[in-house]
Amino acid sequence: MHLQIQNPLKMISMIYKMFGIGRHYRGVPCDGGTNNSGVENQSELRSSVMDEFQSESRSSVYLQQPEIKRRKVEVSLSLNTKYVNRIIDWLKDDKIVSIGVYGMAGVGKTTLAKQLEFRLRYETPFTDVYAVGMVSVGVDFNVYQLQQKIAGAFRLDLGGDRDETRRAAKIHSFLSRNDKCVLILDDLWDEFRYEDVGIPRKCKLIAISRSRDVCRMLHCRKFVLVEPLSEEESWELFHQSIGGEYLDSKQESHFRKLVCDKCSGLPLAITGLARCFRKMVDDNLSSWREVLEGAKFPFTRQDYLEDAFSRLKFSYEKLNNITLQRCFLYSALYPKGFDIRREELIRLWMGEKLIDNVSSLQARYDMGHSILNKLLNSCLLEASEDKRTIKIHDLVRHMALSVAGDSFLVEAGKTSKLEFRKNLLAVSLINSSISPILPDGSQNYSYLSTLLLQHSSFELIPESFFLQMRALRVLNLSATRLLKLPSSIGALEELQFLDLSLCQNLKQVPQVSNLLKLQFLDLSQTAIKQVPRFLEKLEGLTELNLSSILEPKEIPCGVLPALFRLKRLACQIAGAISELQNVKSLEILDARFLSLCDLSNYVRSQHSCQLDRYHLKVGGEVGSDQPYSRKVSLHGCSLTDQEEDYIVLPNNIQELYVDNCRDFPCLSDVLYPVAYPPRTHDDAIIGSCNEELSCLNQQAKHFSSLEVCIISRCQDIKTLFTLSWMESLQSLRLLQVEDCRQVKELIAVEVVDCGPTEGEHAVICLPQLRQLVLILLPQMESIYKGRLVCALLLSCTVMDCPKLKRLPFSRIDAGEESFVPCLERIEGQEKWWDLLVWDQPESKSLLKPLFRCRSLDDKIVYY
Repeated sequence: MHLQIQNPLKMISMIYKMFGIGRHYRGVPCDGGTNNSGVENQSELRSSVMDEFQSESRSSVYLQQPEIKRRKVEVSLSLNTKYVNRIIDWLKDDKIVSIGVYGMAGVGKTTLAKQLEFRLRYETPFTDVYAVGMVSVGVDFNVYQLQQKIAGAFRLDLGGDRDETRRAAKIHSFLSRNDKCVLILDDLWDEFRYEDVGIPRKCKLIAISRSRDVCRMLHCRKFVLVEPLSEEESWELFHQSIGGEYLDSKQESHFRKLVCDKCSGLPLAITGLARCFRKMVDDNLSSWREVLEGAKFPFTRQDYLEDAFSRLKFSYEKLNNITLQRCFLYSALYPKGFDIRREELIRLWMGEKLIDNVSSLQARYDMGHSILNKLLNSCLLEASEDKRTIKIHDLVRHMALSVAGDSFLVEAGKTSKLEFRKNLLAVSLINSSISPILPDGSQNYSYLSTLLLQHSSFELIPESFFLQMRALRVLNLSATRLLKLPSSIGALEELQFLDLSLCQNLKQVPQVSNLLKLQFLDLSQTAIKQVPRFLEKLEGLTELNLSSILEPKEIPCGVLPALFRLKRLACQIAGAISELQNVKSLEILDARFLSLCDLSNYVRSQHSCQLDRYHLKVGGEVGSDQPYSRKVSLHGCSLTDQEEDYIVLPNNIQELYVDNCRDFPCLSDVLYPVAYPPRTHDDAIIGSCNEELSCLNQQAKHFSSLEVCIISRCQDIKTLFTLSWMESLQSLRLLQVEDCRQVKELIAVEVVDCGPTEGEHAVICLPQLRQLVLILLPQMESIYKGRLVCALLLSCTVMDCPKLKRLPFSRIDAGEESFVPCLERIEGQEKWWDLLVWDQPESKSLLKPLFRCRSLDDKIVYY
């Protein structure tokens, strides 16, 4: 018998098995190998190996790729270099044993995994260092299957043992023999227990999935989100995929635009489109010029997106929850690239009854955010940089609309009349220019429940428009040029959500007192001349937004007490404090007060204590718009001509923003918790020094929930906090002081009649402080003359503070003092860094690698 040996490596391996020669993999003996005394039945083994050898001679596959193919793979996968480099850097860190890689379907995660495996196997720095195995896990796997695939990836012979416990022990023993073992698990859809499979904890695990939740459940320490390609990267991939054909500048420009519009940076779509064009050119013997001169785009989505759509749809199906799936479909009502506010989408879901109608509004929003996070973690939605808005990828959106079918009508930028179809559930005409809007009057749109018309340019809606839509529950007309609402809006007896915000031409709202099911009404930033009196008849109202209307508008007397179900209110408070504090159902308050005195009077009522969250403001808008916080912002305020020379704040405040305020020489001298108003001069004379210090300490402790403190453009402030105040800010995470020209020190020791407090340079512990930002403080000489213990500090930024020569941070651990252990970066100007004086001489050289030179124009990254 003549055998053609196609795979000499496999033949040598089988000869080793026949004669009991132990196999090794990167210097590690495999369990399948045997020594001279380990073979019990050599004849049976040889017979088995001969069968395998004969089978191999008929169908041979190389164990390793030829060198020329390796180089080709490396070039074709160059787009993932930034991700692979990051992962390789993490692999070098012994503290990081598991890494999660996640992203939407078709974004190139498997390609990234192949490039990572290639570099670890074949690049010079890593060859013979890492033992690497890559496994494609797939859907609905079990422990036995996963064990089998891992054994195959490392060429480990499990000897036909079907007992999962013994198999796990063998895999564990093998993987534990190499300190540089890397296991790449691609296409993961569910979690598993390491010990059940046999993966040792010291083995470096790289989990690749469409779901961040899967990576998290596998206890990944670091995460990589694989994002769609940029326009330049998309073109590079497309050009490479069509074979690197020469294209002149006009042809290249045309194809760049085409790839960007049709594929939205998704590699699977880009390569699919490239194959279609390549086939078209090859089959028809056409030139690229002739292809471009075609009258229209020559392919349907089915031609080049079939594979991408099927994978995206599978991600949708794997949500395995009807509510999650329906919530996802409704996110597709927004146009390509549209920034969707999280709470706006959640309210749409509420209006569609996709979120349980529990008694607490906060709990309903919590449910909504939980759903959003699940969709984000499944990579069906994308988060914006600031986390306040979300987006849906264009191809994911098209997939969702194909699932929704004829029940959804979505037209963005439409400029002519539009015919509504019967049996529609949802219509979205966001960013359209339809004028006038007029569905066919003969149709009955009895199923239509959502109508989104925001950011459209129409001014009038026909009077009878809403008469055919009596089932409508969600109506969004925000940011339109609407002059008035038609009277037929009163026929929408099922309406629950009505958004008229940013309709800056809208001066009045018709009588809608019969909308008894209305739960949400937003009239913010409209031109209404007075707050409608009929609001008191909307007994079902739970959310009312009357903020930022053009002129200060008082809420008519008796309206707020009548809204006994009201849970969220945004408005300007003018003369309604007594009524506001009697709204016992309120959970969330966004209120602007006319003066500091009005703010203090409201806080004294203790009404804010019953709220889940609030934003209390005096002056213009200041600070962030992050949800679920309790914050106060003061803008352009002065204590001059006020009845009191201090401000009363809620005890449980979490965020404080003070901007462009005057007469605040020391912040802790003018801010008082409601439980501890300031003492009068006579009280101070009668009381002892100890009593005064006790009062100061008790006062500060009532701000122990404060997490964020940002002070800017306050030119009278010389000192921020006293020592007793700072010691009590145990929850403080971010402290930022900017453009305060008179500040000399952040933390001062308070002085009472009997002299300075004991322990002038006491150690202050701020256990939660993550970030300190000091910008444009030309007079500041000291942060604190003592030491600050900030064990979790990550970032310190100092810009244009030329007199600051010392950083007071330290950490005392087991009696030994050291610098901050978690610090990731110190930012500032080179000259400032060179002139710093250090308490410990070696600190500068140790921290030099963390220093980043930056300018005032650089954006601050918040943790």
